[in-house]
Amino acid sequence: MHDDDELEEMPEELELPDGVVDADQAVEVLRAWVADGTLQVIFDPETFHHDVTEWGRLLSDVAQHVANAVEMDGQMNRKEALEKIHDAFDLNMHSSDVAMSGRIKGRTEH
Repeated sequence: MHDDDELEEMPEELELPDGVVDADQAVEVLRAWVADGTLQVIFDPETFHHDVTEWGRLLSDVAQHVANAVEMDGQMNRKEALEKIHDAFDLNMHSSDVAMSGRIKGRTEH
């Protein structure tokens, strides 16, 4: 059991997406956090059975969802958001300034 001080220190997580709890099959494929100003990600590189093109499709689908949400939130229209996301993606894909470290971790069953 956690006391109140421990609960306040827990990081803030997003809710599960609609449809996950009631799905016959569901698996988390990517988790991303910004912790102390740096991006922290965890994923299973075997999720798509070593077909990296599926990771490209996943990232594209995420961009579509972000653009849709940005439009729904009133920040800008979907097309403009997608153009900005695409430009930032291209710029950062060719950057050598990205610092990375990590190791392969396993899945956690709940």
